[in-house]
Amino acid sequence: MNANNTTDASEQITTCIITEDPLAAKVCKTLAYCLLLVVSLLLNTLIIMVVYRDDKMKTTTNLLIVNMAVSDLLVPIFAMPRANVEILYGNLRWLIDGVFGEALCKLTAFFQDISTAVSVQTLVAIAVDRFYAVWFPLKAARIKPRVKYVILLIWFISTLIHAPYLYGFQIGTFSGETYCYLGWPRSVTKTVFLLLIIIIYVIPLGLITTLYSLIVKKLRKQTLYGVRNLVVHFSREKRNRNILKMSLAIVVVFFLSMSPFVVYLSIAIFSPEGTVCPSKDFRFVTQYLVHCNGALNFFTYFTFNQSYRRGFLAILSRICCSCASLCRWRQEVDVTSHLGQESYAVSVVTVNSGMDFDNKDVELTRVRSLENIEHEVVENGQINNGHVEHDIYS
Repeated sequence: MNANNTTDASEQITTCIITEDPLAAKVCKTLAYCLLLVVSLLLNTLIIMVVYRDDKMKTTTNLLIVNMAVSDLLVPIFAMPRANVEILYGNLRWLIDGVFGEALCKLTAFFQDISTAVSVQTLVAIAVDRFYAVWFPLKAARIKPRVKYVILLIWFISTLIHAPYLYGFQIGTFSGETYCYLGWPRSVTKTVFLLLIIIIYVIPLGLITTLYSLIVKKLRKQTLYGVRNLVVHFSREKRNRNILKMSLAIVVVFFLSMSPFVVYLSIAIFSPEGTVCPSKDFRFVTQYLVHCNGALNFFTYFTFNQSYRRGFLAILSRICCSCASLCRWRQEVDVTSHLGQESYAVSVVTVNSGMDFDNKDVELTRVRSLENIEHEVVENGQINNGHVEHDIYS
């Protein structure tokens, strides 16, 4: 590292180092991140499981949502542990040195930012999918077989965008302490950050806003002229509107959680010679909001999509119920005989409707009893057994 880079790195590390938080503040912030880490891992895993276990859920939009959930898993794995280290030991601090420590520094920065790039591009892909579903419904069916290539392209582009991180991030020792930092000159850092903001924030936001505006315009037009063909258009229009609400909610949550951190980075990077430093608490809040996005998506799906609600509850019920008899939709009918001579056959049939948003679960339990065997009646030399049948609908 030459002298100029050493000076830039030293300024980057020392300029905005503020006095350490009190112990109570450190404990609270650390616990907040530990809780968020566990919740993010569980909720994003749950999203993936819901779509994986139900073939009817494997639509284009849901597969893209799974892709976003996979990218969100990178945040609790890479970003949150690093955030906890900085809370406890200071800004940009790194606890592992040597070749392994530097490799881990590069990969951590790379994966935590690639998660954001993947999420943004996935939101654009969802908007494009919804646009085709509303404007060109016949062509929309051709997109699903190609969604895996779209997902691969998203990860490839995100990797290219952040590949320079693998070169730029490095570790260094200052005053006996190890730091993980971006080793570029300040002028290069400003240029790279500006390009990233345009590519990851400004352009996607513009595309998404344009596409959803066209979708809303088309749906309003369908409402005006759809009365003449109500039976044909009602189901598709309702489905499009429901998915549109959920998609818009995801976009709004993402950009609202992202925007404060963009403001923080802009102040920190573009202030003259790094002399203006935002408060440490402001940095924590903005960064925490970004990391919350993955967990907030779960509640968005749960609120706006009945299929996700049903899937979430079905999985949670299997986890929480120690045996099937405790589950309310898997009740067993246990009838015991006073004479010890009865035998029962119990069969449970679950009927699921094919609607995506208005599924109904109906369970039919039929109990056939050979009770009262003593009432056998002999007629014409044959024995007729008395049967008692009960149909129970739950």
